[in-house]
Amino acid sequence: MTFTHASIQACRAELAAQVQAYRDLVGAASKASGMSLARIDAALAAFEPAFFGNLLVALDARFARRARGAGASAEVALLAAALLHHGGVLQRDAALPGDADTSLLRIEPGDRVALNADDVETLAAAFLAELDRQATA
Repeated sequence: MTFTHASIQACRAELAAQVQAYRDLVGAASKASGMSLARIDAALAAFEPAFFGNLLVALDARFARRARGAGASAEVALLAAALLHHGGVLQRDAALPGDADTSLLRIEPGDRVALNADDVETLAAAFLAELDRQATA
């Protein structure tokens, strides 16, 4: 199934807004909190992988009917499956080509998936570019 350029651009904008909201929250928490920086850092370290993992799962689900070849599309699918079905540990999948040496994030099978803002931005940019090349007008 192909998607329109408009639907892909809308996804880009929504994703960028969510990443920026996270970054704004981090900045505001650092400035306004009466908590120690160590406690803020610990809270953010616990929140960040859950937030960005969920963002990646939502990205994968939004385009679930896409063709899944090699590249960012396969990497997004493998990472989402790890987060949803394998306790956050990346698994090999014979149906999806995946190679840590050519992947964007270089996560190996057996490694725990813990994403941050930069990881999601990198994956989403490549993933949406792949979809855009296949999109209809």
